[in-house]
Amino acid sequence: MKYLVPLFLLFLLPAKAFPGGSGDSLVYFHDLKFHSGFEHGAFLSFLTDPDASFDLFLAIDETMDSVKAARYHKSFNGIIQELESQAIASKKMNKKIKMAYSGIHSKYMKKYNDYEYFPVLFEEGTYNCVSASMLFSLVFDRIDIPYKIMASSDHVYLIANPGEKSVVIETTNPGFEQTIFSGEFKQQYVNYLRSSKLISEEEYRNKSMDEIFQEKFKEVKDAEFSNLPGFQYHNKALMSFQNMEYKSAYELAQKAYFFFPENQTRILLGSSLIALLDQCTYKHVEDIDYLAQVSRFNEADINSVNALFNTIIQKNLQYTGREPFCDSIYSRLVEQVSNRELRDELTFTFNILMSYHHQLSDDVEKYIGKALDIQGNNWDAIQILQNHLVRKFSRIHDPEVLVDTVVAAIRKFPYQGIKLFLEEIEILSYLDAARLNYKKGQVKKADEYLARFEEKYNSESTTFLIAQQIEDTYLAAAIYYFGRNYVSKAKAYLKRGLEYAPNSYALKHAIE
Repeated sequence: MKYLVPLFLLFLLPAKAFPGGSGDSLVYFHDLKFHSGFEHGAFLSFLTDPDASFDLFLAIDETMDSVKAARYHKSFNGIIQELESQAIASKKMNKKIKMAYSGIHSKYMKKYNDYEYFPVLFEEGTYNCVSASMLFSLVFDRIDIPYKIMASSDHVYLIANPGEKSVVIETTNPGFEQTIFSGEFKQQYVNYLRSSKLISEEEYRNKSMDEIFQEKFKEVKDAEFSNLPGFQYHNKALMSFQNMEYKSAYELAQKAYFFFPENQTRILLGSSLIALLDQCTYKHVEDIDYLAQVSRFNEADINSVNALFNTIIQKNLQYTGREPFCDSIYSRLVEQVSNRELRDELTFTFNILMSYHHQLSDDVEKYIGKALDIQGNNWDAIQILQNHLVRKFSRIHDPEVLVDTVVAAIRKFPYQGIKLFLEEIEILSYLDAARLNYKKGQVKKADEYLARFEEKYNSESTTFLIAQQIEDTYLAAAIYYFGRNYVSKAKAYLKRGLEYAPNSYALKHAIE
């Protein structure tokens, strides 16, 4: 049965989104960079219809176009027609396999070369185990020969007619990867096996790195037709890595992993990515995609990813006019990060750095609240917010405006670390508004503010400043009423004041 993917879902496809695939989300289709329109079209065709594999096998050639592809299609159809002309369909399975094998070899396979790819079969007859396996698979599919694909890290071959009478379709393989793997690469591979529990701690302790690498890296496993493009991109990525062309190696390894998400491809992807990170200057928004890719590795250290992001943002904030760029790379990064803990760390880091950058302006409020949403008790964030609010409140000289501003701040910043500070300012603002309104003779409004103070007051959080303001406010109320000969009312306010500031000498003296 064909595996059809609706076009609108293509960009959400993870690595190896095919029958039997792992659903791995280390690489998505939208991550891939294509060297040509032909390659892009070949990928789309294959993902919607795996029968359209021929062009995808050709697409590894950067110069491939529809004209050349049509010529290769014609050549391929020629061998099918030749086999059909020999009545291959009527032959017994063993005979069909021999006829197909001989026909393909005599027409295409002139010389083995590790470093060639599928298109070269049709031009020069040069092949390797991957391109040969691709061609055999295509032919076997057309003439109804069942087969399965076998793969190790450095070899691919077919088993035709799997079962008791199976035939191994072998191609020579002189050891393509032996010249490429450094000690560092091998160590990374072994470390991955250990961290993923693919080897036991006993194996890790009792065997050398080379022993483990040779045993595990060379294991032969069943593969699928959908893995074949990955094998070809994997080999090309290895060549780029060997030549220290790390961007090319990384982009090819992404394509390899998309079709073949196995350990060796994962390590190659990670190794080329690390090398690329060392070279990257992050001058372009899309450069942050490298860090997003790092974050998807299960073994990625959250602190290391966050530390690198911190460095990138701080470096850019040293220059004027870079805030929009920082906004863009932050947004682009977090939308690609699936790990909630890391996403929170990145969000906090970005917003705390932007808060430091804008701490002397009201723009700080755009960022500091978002930082505190992640870490509500972070001391640095609380200090930035508190310092900002002190400056903001000190610029307000109208006590009634201050009350409204403080109340709005309490609603906007409901964080435990700033709670006591805002509660004190709120109480002081009520007292100040009440005191000034008593002095102006606006008693009704003054009483409203005083009532709000009395409702909010908490004796456990009383400070010297609050006690002093209580004294001044209730004295102001008493003076207003004494001035109008309402002695009993004036004394009632003084007594109320003593309930909140029982040690006030001025209030006690005024009653006497």
